[in-house]
Amino acid sequence: MTLSTTELSKKYGFENPFKPDPLVKKALSFIKSGKSLLDVGCGEGADSVFFAKKGFQVLAIDNDNTYLNRFRAFKKDLLLPNISIRNCDVINYKYLQDHYDVINCLLVGCCMKRSEFEQMLTSIKQAVKPKGVIIMSLRNYLDPEFEEYSSTEKMIEPNTYLKKDDCCKIRYYIEKGRLRNLFTDFEIHFYFEGLSADKYREIPEHGDSYIICSRIV
Repeated sequence: MTLSTTELSKKYGFENPFKPDPLVKKALSFIKSGKSLLDVGCGEGADSVFFAKKGFQVLAIDNDNTYLNRFRAFKKDLLLPNISIRNCDVINYKYLQDHYDVINCLLVGCCMKRSEFEQMLTSIKQAVKPKGVIIMSLRNYLDPEFEEYSSTEKMIEPNTYLKKDDCCKIRYYIEKGRLRNLFTDFEIHFYFEGLSADKYREIPEHGDSYIICSRIV
C-alpha cells in the first residue's frame, strides 16, 4: 500500500510525514546479525515499520495511546505480524536484560527530565545483547529553542525545562559531548553533534546529537 502524506494523514490521522528517520537507514550497515528489535518511544511507528519491512521482529513501545492507535490501524492494514505494539512508560518499563539485538530510541530522551533520561539509558544499555546495536538521538545544547528557553525560563533540572507547547511537556537538551561520554563502554560506529535539518521541514534546523554504537560485553 502506497499512500501520499495527505492520504496517510486523512486515513490514519498521522501528524507528521510517515517516513523513517535517516539515522535508522544509516544504522542498517552496522547491524551485522540478529533480528530482535525494540523501538523505544515509537510514536506513530514509521521507524518500526521500516525495520519490520527489513525482516526484524519489532516490539514498539510508547506511552501515547493516540499515536499507538494510529499505528495499530496502519499496521493492521499493512499486514505486518512481526510488529508488537505496547502502551507503557518507557522510563519505568521492565526492560529484559541481554535480550534485544537492536534498540532504537530516537528523540525520546529529550522529552523527559535529565534524571529520567539517565534512568532509562541505564535500562536500555543492559537490555541490548552483547554486540547488539543501540541507535539514539536527542536534541542538544545547540538547538535554537534551547537558547530561547535558557534566557526566559527556569530550569527544573540541568538543561531541562517545562515545554510551552509541542508533543511533550518537558524538554531536556543534552550537553556538549555528553551522549558520546555516556557510551564510552560501547564501540561507537557513528557519532554526530551539531546542527541538522529538520526532517519534516517545519523549521530550518535543530541542534542534535546522534549515536550508533554496539555493546562490547
